[in-house]
Amino acid sequence: MKKSLCYFTFFAGTAIGLFSCQKVNSVSDDEINDKKKPKKDFCLISSFGYSNSAIPVQTVFANHYDLAGRSLQVEAGVFSGGSIVSNMVFNVVWASNGIAFIDANEQRDTILIATFGRKGRIEKIVPGNKPNFQFVATSFDYNKSQLSAMHTTISSGSFETAYFDYDTKGNLISITDAPTTSVPIPGKVEYGYTTNEKANDQFYFDEPRKFSWNSFSLLQYVGLFPELQPVNLRTSTKVSWGNNYQVYHMNIANQQLDNQGKLVSYDVASPSSGTVVSHFNINWSCNLSDLVQNPN
Repeated sequence: MKKSLCYFTFFAGTAIGLFSCQKVNSVSDDEINDKKKPKKDFCLISSFGYSNSAIPVQTVFANHYDLAGRSLQVEAGVFSGGSIVSNMVFNVVWASNGIAFIDANEQRDTILIATFGRKGRIEKIVPGNKPNFQFVATSFDYNKSQLSAMHTTISSGSFETAYFDYDTKGNLISITDAPTTSVPIPGKVEYGYTTNEKANDQFYFDEPRKFSWNSFSLLQYVGLFPELQPVNLRTSTKVSWGNNYQVYHMNIANQQLDNQGKLVSYDVASPSSGTVVSHFNINWSCNLSDLVQNPN
């Protein structure tokens, strides 16, 4: 989602116990009130999913929002070995200095807590009172407005680092793992783009992901890394895991834009044969009152 979300105090049950609720230093009252006003060009993704010959429908994520455009509940696809193996529903509680992701089926179980740095960007996400092994602690570095690196804690004494690179137009072109002693040739995700075609709003999420990126993916689902979505239309995705093991290489084809220039669907196709492998759907809503649903 390319529109920035505003972060301000949200008082609710568990959040009071987790965070100190006060005004966010990086957002003024006037900015907050302005962001509350519905705007014609303020559009959010209500759901993103795909289908193929083996899977009739798979939700990658779905969101319910408040009037400020913050996710209040997210259905999150959980990855393992490159594929979504399950979906988990979180209630999302926002406070001035962080976010709690609570198991929607058990309000006492906080799975993850994300905290903001001084500039209002996510600094880290760590397990809550009810850790889930599929979501690991992750911290983030930034270069000005762009995510530049993330550091995941796989287990005690085991860490992974990945670096984010962009082209001169602001398109994310690669995510590269740092080499380790056991994996001297690092894994890498690479993206290709058109040179002059753009969309007003777009979202791509077709690459296989490892379980250690689930916490990172969850934050993407709720719109916290808008800079990762490109300016130009994407044309290809390639994923190599460590030591040159290529797990995915697809061209992006048949991109459909609505009359407002938002990307609403695309296919991934084999680079060699052109055969369509999967179809992706993006459901948008530009009416904020339609986005608001009570998750309880």
